[in-house]
Amino acid sequence: MKRTLLTVLLFTIIHFSYSQDYIPMLQEGNSWNVVTYDGFTGNAYTHTFQVNGEEIINDITYYNIDGGYCKFREENGKVYGYEPGDGQEYLIYDFSLEIGEVVDLTYNGNDCRLIHDTYVESMTVVNKSIQFIAGQDRRVLEFEDSGISIDTWIEGVGSLFGFHPNGNGFDSNSELTCFTHQGIINYFNDYNECIILGVEDFELSEVVLHPNPVTNTSTLQLPQEGSIDLVKVYDMTGRLVKEISTDSDHVTIHGSEYTSGLYFYQLFSQGGFIATQRFIVN
Repeated sequence: MKRTLLTVLLFTIIHFSYSQDYIPMLQEGNSWNVVTYDGFTGNAYTHTFQVNGEEIINDITYYNIDGGYCKFREENGKVYGYEPGDGQEYLIYDFSLEIGEVVDLTYNGNDCRLIHDTYVESMTVVNKSIQFIAGQDRRVLEFEDSGISIDTWIEGVGSLFGFHPNGNGFDSNSELTCFTHQGIINYFNDYNECIILGVEDFELSEVVLHPNPVTNTSTLQLPQEGSIDLVKVYDMTGRLVKEISTDSDHVTIHGSEYTSGLYFYQLFSQGGFIATQRFIVN
């Protein structure tokens, strides 16, 4: 159901250069499909964000985005969100960041910013490159915290978490399924379709990984024997690191097979995608 992001990245230029023009995110008609996985129910919900017209506020031109009430603008590689409620503007993306610079992830209560993660307070730029993505050479910033991959920003596209960067919370996580520019659909995070439907046929409350975080071995309890036949494990970059076929009602996760960090496991039944959950390896 998914296709690796590496199939989209045709090559990487190691020495970063700012000689190319900045590719804007906020182009009329651009759209982002983002899937959010509910950690309590296991259901998946798809949201669409689309650039749709302009609005002048305090003599500044902002773009309207379907799917949200905030207004956005960009300038010199930086994207700002305007909060109509408090009349404040917040920096969302900054593609001028250099390796070693830090982004604050603490949530300040502003829904236009939405840069937050319950597990870390900040992330540091650890790699900066130009990669051929969605038909153009684009700046790519990769972030880590304490050696763990946290987020990836792609110029003109945004975060691999979606329109807003780092869309993780305690009980849910988001992923960019596809980005559409000039009618051309580009898939990310191994997806090969934009819309992900909710899950209703399985008792996903019965799916439990214990203990989590994983230190030595943990047991992934499945709803019932034979209901899940494939488990895929991905790291934070969306890279597939392990596939586990099963006809049992449980799967064993061995911590020694993974480096420390945040991972996601996906459940499949007869070739159909069921749900995604997260886990941590110490």
